Amino acid sequence: MEIIDPHIHLFARELGQYHWLYPQNPPFWPDKAIIDNDFNTEDLVLCEPLRHGGFVHIEAGFDNDQPWREIAWLEATQKVNFRSVASVDLRLCSADFSTLIKQLVSHSSLVGVRHILDQDAYTVLSNRQVQSNLQQIADHGLVFECQFDATDSPAIEQLVAVLQELPQLVLVINHAAFPALHQSNFRTWQANIAKLAAFSNLSIKASGWEMVDREYQSADIQQIIDILLQCFSVNNIMLASNFPLCLFSNSYAKLWQSYSELQLSRAQKNALMHDNAKRIYHV
Repeated sequence: MEIIDPHIHLFARELGQYHWLYPQNPPFWPDKAIIDNDFNTEDLVLCEPLRHGGFVHIEAGFDNDQPWREIAWLEATQKVNFRSVASVDLRLCSADFSTLIKQLVSHSSLVGVRHILDQDAYTVLSNRQVQSNLQQIADHGLVFECQFDATDSPAIEQLVAVLQELPQLVLVINHAAFPALHQSNFRTWQANIAKLAAFSNLSIKASGWEMVDREYQSADIQQIIDILLQCFSVNNIMLASNFPLCLFSNSYAKLWQSYSELQLSRAQKNALMHDNAKRIYHV
């Protein structure tokens, strides 16, 4: 079975900055040393019968001031089928943001952009300048990668307002918006995810399990996927690795093996593990 991994990060520490990997900088994970290495496509090892059909590289803090440098490095070094998502600052003035986008789209692999929202999601999304820049993203036909916690209800309401204002914006939620399956606010996550599922221009990537719980189990993934399938069309859900951060909990091969063993139909597996990523990211 061919898979497309729509959320990986590759590191070239001597060329990029990667300030977030430094032990003195946040996030202060006690096991951060596990990922403080160079990573390339040779590390994306799968077990038969799974094989790669391509991937989507998500910005990894290579150079957030000059994000085109990361794209240029990828295009110069990667010989496999891939697309790239660059870092942007949505708070730039319109002229500067336009200049940045024009520079980024000159790279053939560029398919989307990301501004990590996290705890600032409501503040950023309610900013009129940000909304204007999201319009520019939509005008260029780019994907906006949206990363924040869906238990943040004010942020969810603001995102709903943005989606209503910009129906042509293609938006992908990162890491299933961090479902904390065994925490008291899980029902809030579930209710808010259902609100987002009303928008056909929004898709969701299920990944980053280790970001919520280093000891997650395959049964946890199954439960989340079942919930997502109750809310979203099967055509708007993707499975992804978040490599190399997935190594906090499992090998790359083991994670994709667990995906292949989910209780899903063959058609559902093809959609979640290949077809949707191919269509959404033009891989």
